[in-house]
Amino acid sequence: MASEIRLFSCLNDNFGYLIHDPATKATASIDAPEAGPIITALEREGWRLTDILVTHHHADHTNGIGALKEKYKCRVVAPRKEAERTPMVDQSVAEGDHVTVSAASREAS
Repeated sequence: MASEIRLFSCLNDNFGYLIHDPATKATASIDAPEAGPIITALEREGWRLTDILVTHHHADHTNGIGALKEKYKCRVVAPRKEAERTPMVDQSVAEGDHVTVSAASREAS
């Protein structure tokens, strides 16, 4: 089964993306500009956040990480070169690395 993608608005002038795997129930947010719109989109879909995939450390990509990690106990994956400037990173990656978005080992909150 193919992954599902949902677009949501955030920061008054931007968009964010959720990627959901119906087979595993895993859901990743590409960046976390702010928690509220992500939580609203997740609740609307009935999904639970398992991962945040950070593209870079700027605040408009990371401001929601703390609240989302507290609520969902999700994993935060960031570029190795950005990891020290990105809050709450669980895994850093570099070019050529592979990341599997997975609901395995995630506790329900």
